[in-house]
Amino acid sequence: MAALPALRRFAVALTRDANRADDLVQDTVVRAWDKAEGFKPGTTLQAWLFTILRNLFYSEQRKREVEDVDGMHAGRLATLPA
Repeated sequence: MAALPALRRFAVALTRDANRADDLVQDTVVRAWDKAEGFKPGTTLQAWLFTILRNLFYSEQRKREVEDVDGMHAGRLATLPA
């Protein structure tokens, strides 16, 4: 519980969105609870939680689709025929 405020601040810094940060912190706690056997005694719990949060954030970023309303991004990815 003591790590939650710091985790939330880190999540807000990463996401720039309070609601998304809250979801990220919640997902972090759930993942940590599910993977508790992976925590090595003698290491820092807070650092372990921060690592989980960061990795969840990066995984989420990779899954997000690029919004391309005007087609400019897609145009840069494809080579048009001559």
